[in-house]
Amino acid sequence: MASENDELVAKLQAEVAHLKDENQKLKANNRRWMRIAGTDSLTGLPNKIYFTTALLPQAIAHANEENEHVGCVMLAPDNLGEINKKFGRAGGDDIVKEVARFLAENIDEGEKVVHIDGANFVLIIPDADPSRAKRRSLTLRARALNAQFNCGGSQVAITLSLGVVSRAPTEEGEVNLKETVDQFLIRLEAALDQAKQMGGDRPFDDPEVNF
Repeated sequence: MASENDELVAKLQAEVAHLKDENQKLKANNRRWMRIAGTDSLTGLPNKIYFTTALLPQAIAHANEENEHVGCVMLAPDNLGEINKKFGRAGGDDIVKEVARFLAENIDEGEKVVHIDGANFVLIIPDADPSRAKRRSLTLRARALNAQFNCGGSQVAITLSLGVVSRAPTEEGEVNLKETVDQFLIRLEAALDQAKQMGGDRPFDDPEVNF
């Protein structure tokens, strides 16, 4: 009798292990399809693939057609490492999701917000010269300072570092969209890094508009 029970337990354990493995495969497959579809699985926002292949190229092309600037702000919460230490990885994920919610609630008409990677987000601002792009970054910074973000069941305050880039229009025939998108990303990452190196809780704007 004991031997039969042991065999039954072993079979049940094997079935549970199999189901867990299938569940992990299903989750991985779902994440893969969400990436292909252009959606970030953690935040539900458009992802980097969609940003670089659709959203930003469209914004650049439209700005050129209308003879307008197009601006972008790359931002990230400060001191996420400390939050991870205090609340664990789940707490860090909470902050990323909360920042996504905050941005979705604070975008203006025509703007697009994207979750690029990690804790980095990008806001696309149509018809935004350097001055307007800088003002939007300062508005977001101020609103974040006055907001509370849920983390592990607690309400926490955070600050944002922001990199600001604006591009002037060029003749449609002169622009290489892929190269321009790549330049945007390089400049955004450099500007965000500069804001962090300056202590965070501030924007840093790239002065170059012709690229």
